[in-house]
Amino acid sequence: MTDPNTQRAGTAGVGGMIRAVASFLYRYAGRYWVSYLFGFAALFATNWAVVRIPTVIGEILNTLERSGAGAELGERAKAAIEPVSNLALELMLLAVGLIVVRTLSRVLFFNPGRDIQYRLGVDLFAHLLTLQRPFYARRKVGELLSVAANDTQSVRLLVGFAGLQVCNVAVAIPMHLYQMLRTDWVLTLWCVTPVVIGGIYMRWTVQRFYALIRSSLEKLASLSDRVLESFSGVGTVRAHVAEEAAVERFERYNRDYLELQLEVASLRAFAMPVLGLAGYIGTGLVLWVGGKQVIAGKLEVGDLATFTALLISLVSILTSLAWVLTAFSRGTVSLSRVQELLDADAELPEIAHREPFASAPRVELRALTFTHATREEPALREVSVVVEPGHTLGIFGRTGSGKTTLIDLLARVYTPEPGAVLIDGRDARGWELGSLRAGMAVVPQSPFLFSTTLRDNIRLLGEQTGHTASADAELAGPAWVSFGRARRRRGSQPATGAAGGADLTGAASVDDPRLAQVIDSACLGPDLAALPQGLDTIVGERGVMLSGGQRQRTALARALYRQPKLLLLDDVLSAVDQATETKLVDAIRSLKAASGGAVPPTTVIVSHRTSVLEHADEILVLEHGEVIERGTHTQLLALGGSYAAAHEHQREQGEGGTEHD
Repeated sequence: MTDPNTQRAGTAGVGGMIRAVASFLYRYAGRYWVSYLFGFAALFATNWAVVRIPTVIGEILNTLERSGAGAELGERAKAAIEPVSNLALELMLLAVGLIVVRTLSRVLFFNPGRDIQYRLGVDLFAHLLTLQRPFYARRKVGELLSVAANDTQSVRLLVGFAGLQVCNVAVAIPMHLYQMLRTDWVLTLWCVTPVVIGGIYMRWTVQRFYALIRSSLEKLASLSDRVLESFSGVGTVRAHVAEEAAVERFERYNRDYLELQLEVASLRAFAMPVLGLAGYIGTGLVLWVGGKQVIAGKLEVGDLATFTALLISLVSILTSLAWVLTAFSRGTVSLSRVQELLDADAELPEIAHREPFASAPRVELRALTFTHATREEPALREVSVVVEPGHTLGIFGRTGSGKTTLIDLLARVYTPEPGAVLIDGRDARGWELGSLRAGMAVVPQSPFLFSTTLRDNIRLLGEQTGHTASADAELAGPAWVSFGRARRRRGSQPATGAAGGADLTGAASVDDPRLAQVIDSACLGPDLAALPQGLDTIVGERGVMLSGGQRQRTALARALYRQPKLLLLDDVLSAVDQATETKLVDAIRSLKAASGGAVPPTTVIVSHRTSVLEHADEILVLEHGEVIERGTHTQLLALGGSYAAAHEHQREQGEGGTEHD
C-alpha cells in the first residue's frame, strides 16, 4: 500500500516539476525551437514510416492471397505481380527513408541538448560567483559540485534522449492506434485493455520514481562532498592514521547510495516486464481472436499480419517507457535542483553607485554591529572609526575578537547594516560589488592559491591590466608603486632564478616591470632561487608546494600587483619569521613614505604582532567584538593596557626565527 505522505510528496513534486520544466524550456530551449520543430517533423515522418511498413506488408499478403497463387501460376497471380512489385519497391524506399529521418530526428534533438548543457553550466558557474559567503555556509561544496557535474548532464539527457522519447511516444501511440482501429476496431479493444491496466500501474511508478530519484541525487551529493572533504584533508587523515576510519565513513555513504540505486533499479526492472507483459498479453489476445476471424473469413491474413506487427511495435515502445521514465524523472529532479541554485538570491542590497573610486577612499565605521547568521552573540559591537585617505588603521586583538569579521565587512564578504560602513562618504551597501572590489585588494590570513604557476597566481588580473610597454609606463603615475624601487635603492639586491640564473628584476621586468617590483617588495626573490622553474613553478593545489609564509607573501604580492586604492591585510605576516617581517613591514611603510606627495592606498591591517602595527596612524584593540583601547602605537604603550602588555611579552619572547610550513 502506498504511503500517503509519499503520495502527497510525489504529487506536489510533479507539480513543481512541471513548473520547473516550463521555466527551463522558456529560458534555455526556446532558442532552439527551429531545431526541435524540424526534429519533431522528422520524428513524425519516422513514425509514419514505422506504421506504414506493416501496412504495406499486409497489403502484399492480401494481394498474394487474393491472386490464388499456388503450385500453378494463374492469370490472377500474373496480374498481381505488378502491384506486389510496386508495394515491394515502396517497402524498400520506406526502409531507406526510415534510416534517414530517424537519424535526422536524433541529431536535431540531441545537439541542442549539448549546447543547453554548456550554457547551463556557464550560467550556473557565473551565478555561483555572485553569491555571498552566507550561501556557502549553508551549502556544501560537494553538493554544488554534484549539481554542476551530474545534474547538468541529467538535464542534457532530459532535453535530448528523454525529450525525443516523450515526443516519440506522443506521436507513435496515436498513429499506431489509428492504424489499428482502421484495420479492426474489435481487435484494438482487445489489445488496449491490458495496456490500460499497465498504464494505471505506471502512474504509481512515476510518483515513486520521482521521490527515489530526488533522494538518490541527494545521496550522491553527500557522497561527493565526503570524497572532496577527504581528499582535501588527506594530510590530516594520514597524520592521525585515520585511513581506516575514512574508508569506513566513505563506505557507509557509498552503501546508502548503492541501496537507493538498487531500489531505483528494481522499480525500473519491474516496470519494464509489467509493460511488456501487458503488450504481449494483448498480442496473444489479438492472435487468438484474430485467428478465429481469419478462419471464419471475416478478416484477411494480411490484415492480421499488419495488426500483429503494429502491436509488436507498440509493445516495444511501451517497454522502452521504463528507460524513458528513469531519464525523465532524473532529468526533471536535476532540473529543479539546478533551477534552485540559479534562483538563489545573491542577497545584495539595491545598487546606488556603479563607478569605482578614483583615489584612496575615506573609510568610516559608524557604530558597526554585526552578528553572524549561525551565532547569537554579535561578532562586532558598536565599532566606530574614521580612516582618512592614504592613512593606515591597525587592528589588534586576541583570537575571536572580531578582527577578520571587520575585514570581511569592509570587503563586502558580508553585508553590513545600512549606514554602518561608509566608503568615500557613501554607504558600502550601495556600491556595485564589481566596482567596489576593483579598487581594493584583500589578503586573508589563509590565502588561496590556484594550481598553476607562481607567475599566474600573482598576476591574476594580468590579462585585463595588460603587460605592454605603454601599459607599464603608467607605473610612474601612482607614486606608491615605486616603493619596490625605493627599497632597492636602500640596498636590496635582485634575486636570481635557480635554473637559468636569470635576473628577476631584469628579465621579469622586460615582460612585466610591475611583477618584478611586487616580487621584490614581497621578499619573494630568495624563494624564487630555490624553486625549480622560478616564476613558472607550478605551486600545486592550494599552493601545497610552498610554505605558509611563502603563500602569504605570494598573496601579498598579488594584492600589490593590483595597485589597490584600498588595501585590506588580515594577519598576513603570521607565518613569516622576524627578519622577513621586518622587511615586509618596511615595504608596507614605504607605501606612504615613497608617495612623494601622491596619496597612497588607504590601508587596514590586522595583526597579533605589535611590531607590524607600529607604523599605523591609529590602532583599535578589540576584545569580544568591542573596542577596548585605541590610539597610536606610542599612545597605547603609554596607556599600559592589554596592547602594552602584549608588546612587552612579544619583545621578551623575541618571536620567530623560522617561517611556518
